[in-house]
Amino acid sequence: MAGGLSHLRSVWRPHPVPAKRVLVINGHPDPGPERYCAALCAAYAEGAQASGYKTQSLDVGSVTEPGAESGRPSWLHDEATDVVERIWKADRLFIAFPMWLGGPPPALQLIMEEFARWQDCEAEQSGEPVVAKVAHIAVTASFPSLFYRARRGAPAGEWAATLAGLRITQALLIGSMESISLEDKKRWLIEVRHLGSTFLGCVPGKAALRCSKHSSA
Repeated sequence: MAGGLSHLRSVWRPHPVPAKRVLVINGHPDPGPERYCAALCAAYAEGAQASGYKTQSLDVGSVTEPGAESGRPSWLHDEATDVVERIWKADRLFIAFPMWLGGPPPALQLIMEEFARWQDCEAEQSGEPVVAKVAHIAVTASFPSLFYRARRGAPAGEWAATLAGLRITQALLIGSMESISLEDKKRWLIEVRHLGSTFLGCVPGKAALRCSKHSSA
């Protein structure tokens, strides 16, 4: 009988599940550690690691040449392959970036457009539909968040859908960056750390949008 129980224990022992791979992307053109986007990325990575996820980091400002900021895609033929492969292999993405003329910085947008092209090629070769990459994003902005939510009658959070190839399940918009208090900034870091510790499912077209209370007043 004892041998039978031992056998059952071995059969029903849970197999180890590989840790989810999270790629934390700092989309700010300036990857300097003094930037708030860098702090957001560090907080998210800390939360993910505390929950057992494997994290890697990618600083867009460190891998793109200055011409990419003006939309010149020549660098895509060199460094983009490595960058897109890292995005491809990740189970989830976190992207922090500053609002740039109502959307993501050009270099970040170019990278995601290249990733979307990879997705389309893979779908064409395999005959399977494109599977968008699940992502959480945090965006900083100089103006109050209400400006970006209601501008020109656009639906709330439309700016969050401008990154190609993604299914954004959580979007945080932190407005009035130049005037919010240090305590508010700390609270956002705590929230982003908590977000990093979760792995939320994706509801297509229904990304959760959170905006700073201070900036929407």
